Amino acid sequence: MRLIHVRTILDFEEGKKVDSEAIVLKEFGDEELAQIKYGILSHCWGTPQEEVQYKEMDALIRMGGSARKRLRQRSGYQKIHKSCEQAWKDGLAWFWVDTCCINKEINFELTDALNSMFRWYQNSGRCYVFLHDLNAKILPTTSNEKTFPDSGGWPRWFSRGWTLQELLAPSFVGFFNKDWHFIGDKKNLAKTISSITRIPSRISKHGLGAGHPSVAQIMSWAADRKTTRVEDRAYSLLGLLGVYMPTLYGEGTHAFRRLQLEIIRMNNDHSLFAWDRRDSGWSGSVLADDPSFFRDCDDVIKMDPDEYLAALKGVVPDSELCDVKEESIRSYTVTNAGIRIRLPLQRCRGSQSVFEARLACCRFVDSSPISIYLVSFKSTYYRYFGHSQTIHGATATFQLLYLNYREETRQKDFTFKIDDRALACEGFVQHCVFPKHVPLNSEDNSVTLSYTHHYAVIVYVNSEAGTCFALAIGYCSGYEWLHVISDTPPAQQFFVIGPATIDPWHSYAKRVYDLLWVVSPKHAPRVAQACTPGITRLHREEEGPCLIKHVHLPKSITDTRRGIYQ
Repeated sequence: MRLIHVRTILDFEEGKKVDSEAIVLKEFGDEELAQIKYGILSHCWGTPQEEVQYKEMDALIRMGGSARKRLRQRSGYQKIHKSCEQAWKDGLAWFWVDTCCINKEINFELTDALNSMFRWYQNSGRCYVFLHDLNAKILPTTSNEKTFPDSGGWPRWFSRGWTLQELLAPSFVGFFNKDWHFIGDKKNLAKTISSITRIPSRISKHGLGAGHPSVAQIMSWAADRKTTRVEDRAYSLLGLLGVYMPTLYGEGTHAFRRLQLEIIRMNNDHSLFAWDRRDSGWSGSVLADDPSFFRDCDDVIKMDPDEYLAALKGVVPDSELCDVKEESIRSYTVTNAGIRIRLPLQRCRGSQSVFEARLACCRFVDSSPISIYLVSFKSTYYRYFGHSQTIHGATATFQLLYLNYREETRQKDFTFKIDDRALACEGFVQHCVFPKHVPLNSEDNSVTLSYTHHYAVIVYVNSEAGTCFALAIGYCSGYEWLHVISDTPPAQQFFVIGPATIDPWHSYAKRVYDLLWVVSPKHAPRVAQACTPGITRLHREEEGPCLIKHVHLPKSITDTRRGIYQ
């Protein structure tokens, strides 16, 4: 760890004669570091032009007069100077600032610093939080979008990713406004800090050991925080989660997925899978894409094996619960086939491939295990978000599962081009697309589906014949699929349109769309199987035989055969 010699900076600023060989920065090994007390700064970085880098700080004493004058005028240098003044008042001879104490041009040093940073803050004698955008001499107690428009109505420091560990790791954290007026420390400001960050007061006061938060809780505190580099969304959580891993800038969102895999290797906390999306659909991985997916997990707690098994009584048969070994609940591993884990599964109504799985975690106010939905294809299970219900009276059974954790290789958006010219000859007109925000390109008659909206319904109407049908397109379980629902029995009995309906076709499209959340996990893999050479007939799981028509869609993007269910 490289530290600033406080007295050298102060002598320099006070105009005292400072030897050209005086120590400005000094390296300390772990044993030496344990023998000294040092202070540390927590702040929001300004522009690169304003911050002081390692090479500049190292050359401060030897720097020419004009260059030195320009450096001292920077806001970044003023932070260092003021920090040193406060440190000297507090009896600290050494101080650390991330901008100038890390040589970021050396990759291994940067990686070591990022993995050690939580420990450095934790071992500091004092941590000073500099709130550069706060004029008041007190911490605000209510959100003010006018004063802080770009950071959720609070000082910007509370919205940054790295500052989360800088708040929780040190035993003493003091807050200063833009004029370096002391506001208070994190213990006497705990109630206000809790209202801003959603972190329980006991944890903000005394650290993570005071509450033993679950993985999901820690992730939830970072859900709305921002970082300049997308990889830092993951790297800023390393110390908080007790994880050490190489930093690879350029890997993008894969960093957060890699972080979760490292958590699994070191921890058996099921709350890692308790994340949710605010939209329906299918996810290729049981791992979250981003900390924001844990936004609503601030009250999720880990369950002990005994507590978990007790909560499953009435869901899993007693005879099976007696045979469940604690070790099988405590351990799960990452394999090349997926995350190998044993969970109780209960089949959902209307499908042989959608299941409810109960995790060994719950919410503060509810001791029932949190449930997630999984969709199976072959030997792999994927995360599923849809309108599913379990079968009344059915029981769950523990099964050994392989959960997919790999990212999808497909693009975020994908497009279906539809040649429906033949339909016009039969009197059918394309009437509407649902949802309305799904774009329909009138020039090439294409529909683009996004990562968050996997399905769309296109309604064709023949007014003279008084009939219609819906063409559903979507993506699920790694497969694109098509599904045709005709306005003839038995489909009609499920989509009754009342005479008072303002837009009957839009209502019809929505009803089809809602149905797809349940049936799509079944249709998608079966369409893929139907398109396998040599297969011409499949059997419905519950409704008898189902004919698969192999068709070529003219002008389609992938120009392959699609299965259409009728």
